[in-house]
Amino acid sequence: MRAVVLWIILCLAAPAATRGEPAKDLRLTFVGDIMTHPLIFSSGDYGELYKGVADVLKGSDLSFANLEFPVDSTKDQSGYPLFNGHRDYVRAAVEAGVKVFSTANNHAFDGREEGIFQTIRALTGIRDQAAGLLYFSGTRGNQTTPFLPETILVKGVRIGFIAVTQFLNDSDGGRFVHKVDYLDGDESDAFVSFVKEASPFYDLFIVSYHGDREYVQEPDPAKRLFFHRLVESGAQIVFSHHPHVLQEYELVNVRGSRRLIMYSMGNFISGMVLRRGDPPDPDGVLALTGDSVMLTAEVKVGAGEAGVAALQPVPVGSYRSDKGETIVAKLDDLADGKAGVPAPWVAYFAQRRIRVERFLAGRSAAAPTLQAAARPAM
Repeated sequence: MRAVVLWIILCLAAPAATRGEPAKDLRLTFVGDIMTHPLIFSSGDYGELYKGVADVLKGSDLSFANLEFPVDSTKDQSGYPLFNGHRDYVRAAVEAGVKVFSTANNHAFDGREEGIFQTIRALTGIRDQAAGLLYFSGTRGNQTTPFLPETILVKGVRIGFIAVTQFLNDSDGGRFVHKVDYLDGDESDAFVSFVKEASPFYDLFIVSYHGDREYVQEPDPAKRLFFHRLVESGAQIVFSHHPHVLQEYELVNVRGSRRLIMYSMGNFISGMVLRRGDPPDPDGVLALTGDSVMLTAEVKVGAGEAGVAALQPVPVGSYRSDKGETIVAKLDDLADGKAGVPAPWVAYFAQRRIRVERFLAGRSAAAPTLQAAARPAM
């Protein structure tokens, strides 16, 4: 079966960049979970959600996020325990600059089979409206179709993107959602082998992984080992989520190529902190669920290899405007009062900025910093 899958990849993929071509630079931005809490989807203009961070998303060649819900506009939007969102909710993220979605996560099968079908229809429809500049991986509508990497062509660079989840809330969903449990030796070994065999067909190979323990900032050692196996087997970037809190990221040198592992990006669009009217305890678990980072990586592709040249973390948080709209903003703007939040929240975000900066400084790999110059949107 694996041979058939690789044959399909080889037939569908565009030619790889040749060793004689000059190196090409890509700017990629990664964010965490986009969720459908009632506090978020009931807040009016979804475009307002991203107004404080759209410059970062649109300034990248590609921006990646985890879509933590089915997209079925024939049913009401809903939050925990069975999530569901509508097309306009997703379209706002795309218009703000998010172009690549992981659809493999524990909530992907919340709408059962119809939720899978509607999600694929919705994302395909939004992609048509976005002139094809939308990509997703992690779910399939036909059980006989193998899970294949999404092939993305940007600036002449061929990117392979594949998304998997450790588990589903409904185990029956494995028929439609790509599941790979890093604690299952057979599943993890098979996926590592797949990455090793598929990645040479691409100039850059990115794995999105949804798993690990919730609300824990220390990555599971078994997950850490699994991610290292992935980068050693051909993935240049591993982008991960699910714990709903930040975990560290690191650069790993593999045969002269610097490869990036993000153990958990935390929440990006979430109502976990904002469900209270007053700021939460800055030292509590609830505060951790509000910490997030947009991580921008400059990747150089050329001479038959790809590697991460520089990183730029942009800490972000979310607040509610005086109109009741939820907005994501840079933590600097929130902590300095530029976002216009009430004084108690300014003090809260100032404390969170200190904690996030300390966490990133102490738990993340040092790397050169990107220049601040903006790039045109795709």
